Amino acid sequence: MMRVALIILTVVAAAALSAWPDRSGAQNRDRFLHSSPAHKKKDCNSCHLMPTANSMAVRGFPDVAEFPGHAACASCHGGKEQITKNFCAACHSSRMPARAPRFPFPVRSRSHEFGTIFPHNIHQDVIAKVVRNPDVAVGHFVQASFSRPPDDLPKFNNCALCHQTATKLSKLAARVPAALQPMATASPDTFIPAAGFLKDNPSGHASCFACHYTGIKPAANNCAGCHSLTTAYSPSATLERYSFKFDHNSKSHAVRDCMTCHIRIASNGDLKKLKDADVPILACTSCHNHSDDLAKELNARAASTDAKQAAFQCNYCHTTAIGRFPVPSSHEIK
Repeated sequence: MMRVALIILTVVAAAALSAWPDRSGAQNRDRFLHSSPAHKKKDCNSCHLMPTANSMAVRGFPDVAEFPGHAACASCHGGKEQITKNFCAACHSSRMPARAPRFPFPVRSRSHEFGTIFPHNIHQDVIAKVVRNPDVAVGHFVQASFSRPPDDLPKFNNCALCHQTATKLSKLAARVPAALQPMATASPDTFIPAAGFLKDNPSGHASCFACHYTGIKPAANNCAGCHSLTTAYSPSATLERYSFKFDHNSKSHAVRDCMTCHIRIASNGDLKKLKDADVPILACTSCHNHSDDLAKELNARAASTDAKQAAFQCNYCHTTAIGRFPVPSSHEIK
């Protein structure tokens, strides 16, 4: 009799668990949408409290390190008829939602709703400001020598505040020129840059909060000051460039201020609208034309096409994935 009761109890429990949905209606609609009419009209701070209770333990500085608490959802969805197993399963994905972990955020496989507002021109203007001490005496001491040990590279107070030398090589792809056809099939090219050739992008709030936590607006509790709803997009981890052979840490490059070459960034308020490379060719030829590097490449290309041979693939600056394309007008020596 006891064995029969145990079997019946097991069957009932299995049926109950099978009836509990793995996914809620919200999950079947892919995700919580900030852009839905009911959510879009709410102020960010009505759900996202800044800082969250566990931010110091997770981040080491005041931040948003938690999902909005139950109160944020229950303030609208808190009616007794709405608090159901589906309500819990919208964030808790197991058959035992009360004990299950929440969904990770962001979910890599899902499209993103927010773009980041970061005007480089405004930040560059702020960084470029020179605060001078008022005159306090008639005479002043002036440093007469700027000499330094050869291995002691200068530290510039600009882009390097946020963009550090990369320690891990990203997935790379050639930034193929739009609407151009290659002149030849790419020759084998085994060149792979070291991670230190590149600069990384800041991630998370840490680099921004150094200035914007409470002092400079937009402050930390103004989510919409930096984040804007945008057309859904899937971020790419692939880094596309015209040239992977440029080494930011080489001795000849590391001693130069970033803005010596990245002159377009200083006047750009939205990188998404910057269609071309952020470094014009003149920034390169100001140094490299002295040794006729560019001229040699252009002459080799011209000689190959004049002889009706396979087009010479430029490889001094570019990998052959890019060097096989027609020479752009910006590269012509006049």
